Amino acid sequence: MTPRTLTLGMLLWAAAAQAQEGVAATRHNLARSGPGPLRAEAETQVCFFCHVPHRGGRGGNNRPETSASYTPYTSTTQQAQRPERLSESTRLCLSCHDGTIAVGQTRREADVTRTAGTGSDGRMGNRPANLGTDLRRSHPVSVAVPAGFEIKPPAAGPVKLDARGRVQCTSCHDPHQSASPLEGNFLVMSNRQGELCLSCHAKAFWWTQPSAHQSSNAQYNTRLGASTPFNTIAENACMACHQMHGAQTPARLVRGGVSQVCLPCHSGKVAQTDIRADLAKSYAHPVGAAKDVHDAAEGPQSTTTPLPETRASAPRHVECVDCHNPHAANGQPAAPPRVGGALAGVWGIDRNGERVNPAQFEYEICFKCHGDSANRPQRLGPRPPNRVRRATTDVRQAFDLGAVSFHPVEGPGRNPDVPGLLPPLSATSVILCTDCHASDTGAKAGGTGPKGPHGSAYPGLLERNLSTADGTPENVQAYALCYKCHDRDVLFSPQSGFPSHAQHVQKSMTPCTACHEWHGVSALQGTPANNAHLVNFDLAIAKPSASGALQYTSQGPRSGTCSVACHGMDHRETRY
Repeated sequence: MTPRTLTLGMLLWAAAAQAQEGVAATRHNLARSGPGPLRAEAETQVCFFCHVPHRGGRGGNNRPETSASYTPYTSTTQQAQRPERLSESTRLCLSCHDGTIAVGQTRREADVTRTAGTGSDGRMGNRPANLGTDLRRSHPVSVAVPAGFEIKPPAAGPVKLDARGRVQCTSCHDPHQSASPLEGNFLVMSNRQGELCLSCHAKAFWWTQPSAHQSSNAQYNTRLGASTPFNTIAENACMACHQMHGAQTPARLVRGGVSQVCLPCHSGKVAQTDIRADLAKSYAHPVGAAKDVHDAAEGPQSTTTPLPETRASAPRHVECVDCHNPHAANGQPAAPPRVGGALAGVWGIDRNGERVNPAQFEYEICFKCHGDSANRPQRLGPRPPNRVRRATTDVRQAFDLGAVSFHPVEGPGRNPDVPGLLPPLSATSVILCTDCHASDTGAKAGGTGPKGPHGSAYPGLLERNLSTADGTPENVQAYALCYKCHDRDVLFSPQSGFPSHAQHVQKSMTPCTACHEWHGVSALQGTPANNAHLVNFDLAIAKPSASGALQYTSQGPRSGTCSVACHGMDHRETRY
């Protein structure tokens, strides 16, 4: 034997001895002396269960054979090609961890002292380490990291791909010993603050915003009793929401349902505000009503999950991640009308109907579902209580700057004569969707509840009351939403742009919505002459006049005619 061969042999022997010394104190020591719940009745060799010397085994392959077939992980956003067959160290690991066979005549600890042949056969029981043969709820393995993927782990780091650039079980786990005793599970490194996960995954906005979930020191385990290794949101990072094995939601490995994973924290237990309480109100975004319908790949170009929806029969859905990006949401809101803060990093639909990522304006997020969706509430459909019937349902077209009249959401309005606007509003102001649609207990309503349109006590998910029923006595509460921006005293005075407001609203008890459309009237559904000043009659109240006409006609500033039948009165081009 040459000195070089001797030296190499000594190095290999030393490495093997070090590995055996490391694994001997772990559950992977399945020998009779092993410390884990599974161990052999007679075998004393530690390495025997995974390693067969000199290319032993059937076909010269030194890996245990198994007849199990596996269902690999898959998702609509997966870039790596699904493996035809699991390979290398992963198949070795799963020969025990799929729960189908028992290696080396092992038995459960409680059965070792019993009579031979009784009790457990040594298969891995119903426990988290038993991954089963359905791997859709576990991180993908035996997959090559595709070109252009987020990042690849550095060659000198503890997270390693195999020789062909594929992710295997051993990319994250060292079967001989755990470098992170605090977390266990034989991880090659600590996953505190997502360090292990972020070796491969560089989520957009996570560090650059930074995300509130990346930086929050809010207590997690101690308040929820959650089974994760660390106490704070920032320390748990990815693990606060994701579970690498046995995830409840297979695609993207979410711990619970897509929205259910958010609400345990956002119910006043970890996060300060109670979103769950708002979602339980009479009028709310129905989060959870269609569980796990949201798909991260949905969008205008998707053929399987298009959003906006292209079919009238498609079920409507809303989940937290339709409006919030948990990797980007933070406590640093942008200056209105730009979006940031809790709405940072969310894609949307712009004023032209095109996908924009990330959304720059709040209305772009709303347009994902309330714009061009084919399954939005249809024209002249059944009229639920407190719901006006309009010809306009597409709010993207209603707010369009080319619409015949609109509330100034996409940009300032065209009418310079808007008497009675309350400061700081002016005829050049731009407002937000959430100026009207928001929690009735939020800060804008004078309360301390959550921001945003999660839920409200008022129909239409409105921040304040807006009565729509005919015969409503006029008072501050009845039209509180209108009076948030429009001075009530001016509206019912001669200074109003329509001097008959008092006659209609106060004396005849006609609701504001009988004549005015609150969003706008699109160029496809009205004309500048007939639908100026947001005039778009509620078809449940206003009927055609005896002449058959149902229309308002503008005849210049503060002048026009109406042809309409209401309250027993027949108006035929009645001038004001």
